[in-house]
Amino acid sequence: MRSIRIHVTVAALAMLACAGDRETGDAAGTRTQFRDSAGIRIVENTRPPGGSRLDWRLGPEPIVSIGRMEGEDPYLFERVFGAAVLSGGRILIGDAGTKELRVFDRDGNHLETWGGEGEGPGEFEAAARPYALALLPGDSIVLWEYSFPELTVFGPGGEFLRRFTPESSRWDYWDRRSHLRPLDVSRSGLILASQDDIYFDPMEVEVWDAAGEIRGSLGAHPGREAIRRGDAEPEAVMFGRYVRLQAWGDLFIISTNYRYEFRAFAADGSLARIIRMDHVLREPTEAHIEAYIAERVSRIPDDRADQRAERARTLRAMPLAEHLPAFAGIRGDDALGHLWVYEYEAPGEETAGTLFNIFDPEGRVLGFFELPEGMSILEIGADHILGRVENDLGVQSVQLWRLER
Repeated sequence: MRSIRIHVTVAALAMLACAGDRETGDAAGTRTQFRDSAGIRIVENTRPPGGSRLDWRLGPEPIVSIGRMEGEDPYLFERVFGAAVLSGGRILIGDAGTKELRVFDRDGNHLETWGGEGEGPGEFEAAARPYALALLPGDSIVLWEYSFPELTVFGPGGEFLRRFTPESSRWDYWDRRSHLRPLDVSRSGLILASQDDIYFDPMEVEVWDAAGEIRGSLGAHPGREAIRRGDAEPEAVMFGRYVRLQAWGDLFIISTNYRYEFRAFAADGSLARIIRMDHVLREPTEAHIEAYIAERVSRIPDDRADQRAERARTLRAMPLAEHLPAFAGIRGDDALGHLWVYEYEAPGEETAGTLFNIFDPEGRVLGFFELPEGMSILEIGADHILGRVENDLGVQSVQLWRLER
């Protein structure tokens, strides 16, 4: 692994300016430059001031919270794998434990249930593991399973439409790592799919339509950084490179965490946009390593001392990346086309809340926005956020929050 340092200054941005380029700024001192190179839009951003926040607001409390510790079955969740707000304000929630899609009104009252375990149309066999869902144009819902490329599509009223395995997934029952799997859905209903980034480096990435037909290849890209020794399982690298794939409007982002850069591709595989923000990579310290090990050992109960000690020895033997990640993850704004970037918190330096850096549809950095700690985003709407939360007893609920931008 070689050392990579990225530090773009305002002066450097100015030197890049040429005819047809433009540069914008704000009162806080953040600057963005746009330029074109061989038909590719390149957007260079300076970093927003530390401690600054966008003038966005999350409501003081959820509009509605759905999920209980006890009561009627529709309000009890084993593992929420997705949620969305349908037309008319109905709230759709997927539960992997029961393999059901449950529909609630805006007040949290249960209306109906779709799917479930069984052998009928729209039902799932006992071994099925629903993993994610997304809305298609027209309020149809596509659902896919964990480690299996089969997709199921329901109509907006819960009617079963189709179930299929895309031919290009090259599914092989005896080699479950060989297929491409769905990951996300674009604004126009195209499906982003890739090989498993743990077992494939490089990995292939494709775009399918909602019937499973291939619409374009996005090529081969670096997978997750690992040490591979013959046929043995890949060995993870502490703080190593990983890939992030995300639909963003009608583009598809494929980026790795070793630099603060997002490469957005069109469905035909052409590189359409590169968004960057200045960032200085940090080398992991001994304190980072010890905090990383302590957090993972803490997941093992205290009364299993031997397991905790063995886990600590295994972690200390892991190969170490030269740099900490530049960012933690990305998510497309489902309504207005913003890109939400999860800021990376080094082990031992975690703060309360989850911090995002928000970019507009052009790639211009807008600033930081913070969500409460422990909320997993399921959907970002124009004026709302759907999030999954879990209490100390492991009870999951889905909350609808008002978002004021």
